[in-house]
Amino acid sequence: MDKILERSNGSSTIEIINNNIKKIFQSGCSKILNPNSYNDNVEIVLINTAGGITCNDKIEINVTIKNSNISICSQAAEKIYAGVGEPAEVEININLKKSTLYWLPKELILFNNSKLNRKINIKLSENSHLVFCETTILGRKAMSEKIENVSFSDQWKINVDSTLKHFESINIQGHTNDNLKNNFTFANKSSLSTILIFGDIIEQLELELRKITKNIENHYCEITKFDEKIIIRLLADDNYYLKKTLNYIMNKIIHDKLPKSWNL
Repeated sequence: MDKILERSNGSSTIEIINNNIKKIFQSGCSKILNPNSYNDNVEIVLINTAGGITCNDKIEINVTIKNSNISICSQAAEKIYAGVGEPAEVEININLKKSTLYWLPKELILFNNSKLNRKINIKLSENSHLVFCETTILGRKAMSEKIENVSFSDQWKINVDSTLKHFESINIQGHTNDNLKNNFTFANKSSLSTILIFGDIIEQLELELRKITKNIENHYCEITKFDEKIIIRLLADDNYYLKKTLNYIMNKIIHDKLPKSWNL
């Protein structure tokens, strides 16, 4: 007789207006912390109490921010485990109006035979600022993890005043060796980070960021600016060295506003 396997479901909603938390809703495995902050930023920490994500799990996060400065990060790396069934579903929706958001979750770690569909949708008003940093790890080399088969779909969509300004998608299905070894994709690297920057701050940051990225030598790092945004891509052999570089870049961008849990 087939057994119904236990699965995790989580939902959370956050509304912040004028740097004050007006609404917090949390259910299932999705939890929210608001630690003390010693700067002008509100800090929000997202927690998945299930300890990871596997097949048929569902998580939804909705964030509305108005006239505020906020950092959102996660308590720990999000681990995507092998499982039986359909891919896990994660959906994140963010609305930003006259605000600044630093989106700084810790890394997403994919294990062999894991399955995940994720969508991140962000809507910005023209007078808002966004610093968005996402990291994906395809097997941790320090743990001798080898990725041979995954189902991974990751879509990011960013609109500025209803105009689509950025869309990208990663879609890896089945055997991963061709993607991992291909010089036009991962070039035998297992750790990938992307930093996206929107708003007037790109004019202030561009020159400094170009100097920073030019001096990074231990792994691939490139920067480009077009269509009123900055994109930084990093590829590394191991997450340890990648995180050191991200810390260096983020300290230059955010200075004292880097959330405490980012360094834990």
